[in-house]
Amino acid sequence: MNQPSRKKRERRNAGWFWLAALCLLLPLHLWFPEFGTGALDDSYSSSASGKKAFYLLLDHESFQTERNRTPLSVLLQSLDYDETVCILGPARYPSPLEWSSLLAWVEEGGRLVISANPKHPQFQVEPLELSVEYLDEVERENMPRVEKKEDDEDKEESDLSLLMKGEHDLIEAQASTVFPDVPSLVWDTNARVTSATGQALVTAGETQQAVRLHHGLGTVVVSASSEIFSNQSMVDGGSVAAFRLIEAAGPPEYFVVDESLNASGTSKVVALLIDPTFRPLTIQLLITLLIFGWWRSNRIGPILSSHILPRHNIVSHTDNVGNLHYKKANGRALLFAYIKQLFSELNLRHFRGEEHRVLDPIARRLNEDPKQIKKFLKQAAQIAKSKKVNRHQMGELIRKLSKIRQAASPGKYQKK
Repeated sequence: MNQPSRKKRERRNAGWFWLAALCLLLPLHLWFPEFGTGALDDSYSSSASGKKAFYLLLDHESFQTERNRTPLSVLLQSLDYDETVCILGPARYPSPLEWSSLLAWVEEGGRLVISANPKHPQFQVEPLELSVEYLDEVERENMPRVEKKEDDEDKEESDLSLLMKGEHDLIEAQASTVFPDVPSLVWDTNARVTSATGQALVTAGETQQAVRLHHGLGTVVVSASSEIFSNQSMVDGGSVAAFRLIEAAGPPEYFVVDESLNASGTSKVVALLIDPTFRPLTIQLLITLLIFGWWRSNRIGPILSSHILPRHNIVSHTDNVGNLHYKKANGRALLFAYIKQLFSELNLRHFRGEEHRVLDPIARRLNEDPKQIKKFLKQAAQIAKSKKVNRHQMGELIRKLSKIRQAASPGKYQKK
């Protein structure tokens, strides 16, 4: 009896693979794994800026805590007036229609806590005569900073990443509160709350950072920063102050942490396909692609000859960009981009004050002094922040920086 050839046996075994994949896709109509909103700082996220730890704290200290992913207008129809809605650093702020529904619910006795997103903290609530705005230059200078040890000050001065800071970066301020068990705390902020009628709960210098207002029968608590609710803040001991801010709106009984603004405010390219509304269509498309792949994998007849088209220069786009920068005669943008990428690869931000741990191995491979390399990186970063850099100077700096970059990768670096 003739045995089937090896190719035929492999083709037959591949059929079981397609069948197994189809069996995995079909049950997704009945059960699909839960995913978060896609934001890095929501109550699903375990990252440093996420708020999962604070959500678990609310769940532990209250009768009931739940997340909401339905639109706010739908949520408010099912809420009682003894519940507290928490909107903590949303990806987008409520629309005028959503604000109208929220304030109408608060006026009837509801409780609302909303904190600004440090990435875009500006928003305004006209019916409450309240707004959150960026700190101006005078307020940033007069903000009481956290007292640091001499070692911390030396680290901050020697940190190369300071050269890349922006005008709206967070400030570690020493803030005071009205809570007896937390009279003062470290408050990360880049904004302030402006309200003439609200009671100040947290103040930093002459700025209000958190206020409480009474609207009708309900209460609204507004915070200029959501960093106090982050996982990093929970680790650093900010859990008590964060819980007191939520508790300032009312008794800690029933909490609803809203995620609908994160879900509708974050960009969704792939996440839109697994949204509950479009999920059945996505599964059907996957099944169709699977069947199409199975059909195309079973070849019938000889393979057709492909027509090879002439291809263009694969680096033509790079040549065009280089010509544009050459005509502009300003190498500042290229130098800045190269230094930013180099600093990111070297992880200097995570070695504040201990840059020698990164620079010493590089200096040893280059046979140079680590202090000279550190001095050169500072000079290059300062030159990159100037308005214009001569292209010859830019080319010389990038050549030297490329040697440092190669030396940072031991497997790729070769001594010459």
